[in-house]
Amino acid sequence: EVSRWISSPSDDTVLAVVTEAGAPRITLVDEEHPDTELYASLAGAFPGQVVDFSSATRDGKQIIVSVYSDKNPGELYLYDRDSGKARFLLKGREWVDTAKSASIRSFSFIARDGLKIHGYLTIPAGSNGKNLPLIVNPHGGPMGPRDDWRYNPEAQLFASRGYATMQVNFRGSGGFGKAFEDKAYGQWRTGIMNDIIDATQWAIKVGVADAGRICIYGGSFGGYSAMMAPAREPDLFHCAVGYVGMYDAQIQIKR
Repeated sequence: EVSRWISSPSDDTVLAVVTEAGAPRITLVDEEHPDTELYASLAGAFPGQVVDFSSATRDGKQIIVSVYSDKNPGELYLYDRDSGKARFLLKGREWVDTAKSASIRSFSFIARDGLKIHGYLTIPAGSNGKNLPLIVNPHGGPMGPRDDWRYNPEAQLFASRGYATMQVNFRGSGGFGKAFEDKAYGQWRTGIMNDIIDATQWAIKVGVADAGRICIYGGSFGGYSAMMAPAREPDLFHCAVGYVGMYDAQIQIKR
């Protein structure tokens, strides 16, 4: 699905749309608009990062430009049309050294029932990405929320200690259409767990994960997953940590 759009700071015309099956993909939809050239120029100044017009003055001459990536928590610049220059304003998590940040790799695989599943691997900086201890980190929800390609403080913490982190947009995750989201209903311990288990086995098969050093950890529905996945496959996970988990759906429905 289209996750968001990029609008002209002059007249709010939609210049491009963003989709995020893996890393964000920006597709221009109005190549004739004069601000499209401006956007392309600014995006070209930050290769490998996502650039957006955050806000602007009413006359569109002063523009706040946002920039982020898997390694960059986010920065803001002030672009002046008259001078044609952008001036740095501020940075989120200014203590982060982006040169030392871990990178995020997008991946996809085919689950046991033929459904295509997407996800992300955070790989420690300086690693060759092979035979790593792996933390499987399911997101909450399960219907609607999703993981995305951007700086993740928790995954970066794990990476700084040498762990790879895998985040799976299992069936039910947002951003892949209503039919995909609806597949989560009645599928907590079956379809969703199959996706998480299949993703973990895929990581072993392609050589990213060391089969003897895999842990699963998550919060909310991710906490439920962290308890259920090893119950389904006790030999696959060597530790499991649930945080503020949704452990009993019947109790939660009653409350």
